[in-house]
Amino acid sequence: MTHGPFMRFGVAFALSLVLALGTGCAVGNKHQYTAAVPVLTVETSRTTAVAVQDRRPYVLDGDKDPKFVGIQRGGFGNPFDVTTESGKPLASDMCQTVVAALKKKNVAATPVDILPKATDDEAKQLLLSASADRQILIRLIEWKSDTYQNTALIYDVRLSVFDPDGKLIAENARQGRDDLGGGFIAPSHAKEAVPGAFRRIFEELLNEPKVLAALQA
Repeated sequence: MTHGPFMRFGVAFALSLVLALGTGCAVGNKHQYTAAVPVLTVETSRTTAVAVQDRRPYVLDGDKDPKFVGIQRGGFGNPFDVTTESGKPLASDMCQTVVAALKKKNVAATPVDILPKATDDEAKQLLLSASADRQILIRLIEWKSDTYQNTALIYDVRLSVFDPDGKLIAENARQGRDDLGGGFIAPSHAKEAVPGAFRRIFEELLNEPKVLAALQA
């Protein structure tokens, strides 16, 4: 019995150490999107303008920075922001990556910056001002990861394709809450799993037959 207090102290100390390490691992995490280039099947000689607009409500109201990509929870489940590794807005990283994917297929693609608070008409006019044969507008209605022991990705992404006159010629969307699994070191797992999920989701968006037909027509 004389060892009871020491054992309890040891257990408490070990638990405190685990929680402290867990919190330490939760702070300052970043995810890289620009290396997760989607593999596309498009084949066209048409020029294409690309924009990704961040319409996430917590970005629009200023609660989160545009470079916010999700949360990493500490030992008590307390959330810490995860941001882009580039330090740029998430929409900019995604736009750069889509442009890179198109260029890999020898498509002449141009990025167009659109501010989160731009209206639908303003966004369309900015795209049309690029004077491309096709305009791709991707809106992020929701996009964030949530990592504790496992990682979830919550997303709502909507894609529109316009012709040079601004006529909508194709649409596609993906929404969901995907369980991306976990790892012994959760932040490291999320750092690989989330960009991988981004690549998959954007491949599904852009390789849809109706989208390909609009880009190639």
